[in-house]
Amino acid sequence: QSRAKHLLVDEYQDINAAQFRLIELLSRESRNGLFVVGDDAQSIYGFRGGDPKFILRFGEKFHGSEILPLAYSRRCHEKIMQDAIKVLKKYYTDWTGEQKLEYKVPNGEKPYIRQLPSELSEAKMVAVIARQFIQEKKSILILVPKEEFFPLITQELSKRGIVCSCPISFLPERVEIAKMFMDWVTIPSDSFKTRLVVEELINNGIAKVPGARKDKKCKPETINKRIEEETEIAKLWEHVDKENDLFSVIKNIKEPNETLLKIRDGLLKLSDLFINFKKEKRGEFIKQLAVVSGIWYDPSKLMEDITKITELLNSQSTTDLGWVQLNTMKKAKGLEADVVIMVGLEDDIVPNPMNNPVEESRLFYVSMTRAKEKLFLLHAFKRPRNISYGNDLMHKPRSRFLDIIGRESEWKK
Repeated sequence: QSRAKHLLVDEYQDINAAQFRLIELLSRESRNGLFVVGDDAQSIYGFRGGDPKFILRFGEKFHGSEILPLAYSRRCHEKIMQDAIKVLKKYYTDWTGEQKLEYKVPNGEKPYIRQLPSELSEAKMVAVIARQFIQEKKSILILVPKEEFFPLITQELSKRGIVCSCPISFLPERVEIAKMFMDWVTIPSDSFKTRLVVEELINNGIAKVPGARKDKKCKPETINKRIEEETEIAKLWEHVDKENDLFSVIKNIKEPNETLLKIRDGLLKLSDLFINFKKEKRGEFIKQLAVVSGIWYDPSKLMEDITKITELLNSQSTTDLGWVQLNTMKKAKGLEADVVIMVGLEDDIVPNPMNNPVEESRLFYVSMTRAKEKLFLLHAFKRPRNISYGNDLMHKPRSRFLDIIGRESEWKK
């Protein structure tokens, strides 16, 4: 209570009872220093105890507090926001936040509602939409009800040469490690990425130092040698600051030991090759990556991975395109994009029949309001039972949330 005069709390609508008690205790000696931001319409974490009642009763619990409504939509234009509010108001009857909004972007297109014949045609439609707006250099966010939607969508995106950010990796471990090196070589000034590749180099790569596990199977001298090398590498961070990233520090080591020399030479070779990256030099870069990283100690495995590695290289070297992010609706909070595509909007999936429909309506509202310019709402005529919560495979009714929006679905083949 005496450590700070001000307590700032973000996303206050998501706190649970224990967190409320902690905030109350911490701010007891300095109520004037308590500042919270929240929106009860975005309370979507009931599964971990989050409850909008804490923000709704803020004035009661903290007497004399000043409450300032924020009536400005920075992200969404009016047509997206109004459709989202229709769904929210129907279920969330305790909502007190309805007010006349001002919009940073007042005009825009109504959300598109489309029905597709199957989950495959839905995934293909997602890829087509993504490709169209990538060419316009727009950011794209694809939101799904659950993780089972990821494989088919990532597959269709990959077929069109679109690499997306996905919370679950479907790449083989070897390719995942190669991607880590490619992520670094694209932005070598990122010290965190540099740390990851250095760790890989001393574990398995050109600067390999035995004893990574430090278990009983290692000889004491092996473990001691490993600790010495890790200590030398850790000392590099003493020189990292706003002007000097970790890679710059490695490049400028005056008298590197053998391990640091191997790390420096390996990273410099990869960096130089990528800077001069051309299609005809692609094979040279992959060859050097294999040597430096030690990923493909079995050459036959490199041949298995070569197509995927080439796709990743092409995507890394094309930095002027828009980006695609794939995630679940539950993890939509904090995200935004020029174009948002929501899929799987059948009535036995959205709302989830096993969850509170009020919270599901808030989740739908949060998902819709990630869109800055365009919003696509997709549902399928048929979907496998292993993804649906219900038993019907065909003739699947669209989500009741779409019915509340009140426009017919456009049929797309």
